[in-house]
Amino acid sequence: MSITTVNFHLIKACNYKCKFCYATFNDIDIANTIRQEEAFAIITKLADSKLFKKINFAGGEPTLIKYIVPLIKHAKDKGFETSIVTNGSQINLDWIKSVANSLDILTLSIDSINEETNIKSGRHQNGKILELSKIFDLAVICKELDIKLKVNTAVHQYNFTEILAPFINELNPFRWKILQVTRVIGQNDKQFELMNISNADFDDYCARNKGYISPKIKIIAESADIISGSYLMIDPLGRFFDSNNKTYNYSIPILKTGVENALSQINTDYSKFLNREGNYTTI
Repeated sequence: MSITTVNFHLIKACNYKCKFCYATFNDIDIANTIRQEEAFAIITKLADSKLFKKINFAGGEPTLIKYIVPLIKHAKDKGFETSIVTNGSQINLDWIKSVANSLDILTLSIDSINEETNIKSGRHQNGKILELSKIFDLAVICKELDIKLKVNTAVHQYNFTEILAPFINELNPFRWKILQVTRVIGQNDKQFELMNISNADFDDYCARNKGYISPKIKIIAESADIISGSYLMIDPLGRFFDSNNKTYNYSIPILKTGVENALSQINTDYSKFLNREGNYTTI
């Protein structure tokens, strides 16, 4: 068995500078990233392989890509369950409406509602963080348009003592993923020690917040160990890659060698994928 969800990291660029970011792609020349027609072709090849059921668009910040809405629609037309992970800064209610019939899951990256915490961690643009009022507006429009709302929270040195659960209850996402910050050599290792927390600190954060969370919200806690190797990813050059050894191992580009050949060149852990309940569906 193989992992059935693909995380397509379309773009290296991001308007935030999170110090813990594991997808900086510092080893990639931005001038050589895939073109629009290549991104569409990759989605088509993934669909034709019949190996996958869900596409999660990520980055960098995927909403910086001008063709992201047509690409989401293309993935939906090809039969995929569609998802996007975004910091939320570049989208508005009109954007949500434009993908209403094609996007199944909107995932917002929210680590804290404390301005100082977000500034310290780099989750801001020129000192401006995502306003809480905008977050709630996005949550409301998602509910109205039957787009499932999900929240991802990275737990790090600046927020591991916080209790975010009451805010999460107000947003009422169907799923809250809590992730331990993870070192990836060549991506975030230069600043990682500023953000690193112990396994005990991560477990304490999860335990404290679970004590406040609504039973209607599914919590998924992902330690650094379970994250490593449990994601099947495509990079901005159109290559599968894995994170098994705390670094990235890349395949030959999918459009050059084909899906199955490229897939054989990386190593993912299906048991970890199942353990973190990655094999879920909303449709």
